[in-house]
Order: sequence, then structure tokens, then C-alpha cells
Amino acid sequence: MELGYFQSGQSEFTGHMVKHGSSQLRYALMNCCLPLITHEPVFAEYYAKKRAEGKTHQVVLTHAAKKLLRVIYAMQTKKLRYDPSLIR
Repeated sequence: MELGYFQSGQSEFTGHMVKHGSSQLRYALMNCCLPLITHEPVFAEYYAKKRAEGKTHQVVLTHAAKKLLRVIYAMQTKKLRYDPSLIR
């Protein structure tokens, strides 16, 4: 998941999410985030913070999915076990 970006001369635009990559993976990540924001305190706080900023439920789910991907990537590359105290 990434944001669309366009730049031309003096103009610079950021747009909607670009849906490159696997739609099945995106679907699975979004569905993983639903129970995660309910049962995991770190992600629940993150969800509440983003909602308080005025973002919609769907937008906050995409933010949570990106956060989940970063956590999974760090766990895999650094060979760590899941520890909520290490998540920012």
C-alpha cells in the first residue's frame, strides 16, 4: 500500500492509495486488522489516536495494516518474538 504521488514543475499532488501488488494480501491484511484493533492494546491506541485526528474507519484500517506490515517485517528480519512493548 502506498500513496499516489504526482509532481510536475511547480505542482505537487498526493492522491489516493495506489493499489499495486496483491489484492489477496491487501484483503487479508485489512481483515487481520479488525480483530487486532479490538484485542491488541497497542493497535487499539493507534486506532483511537487516528480516529481522534478525524480519519475515517477505513483510512485508519489502512494505517493499521501498514503498521502491522512494519511489525511483521521487523520481526522477520531481526528474528524477534512479538513484544508489544517494542512497538511505537
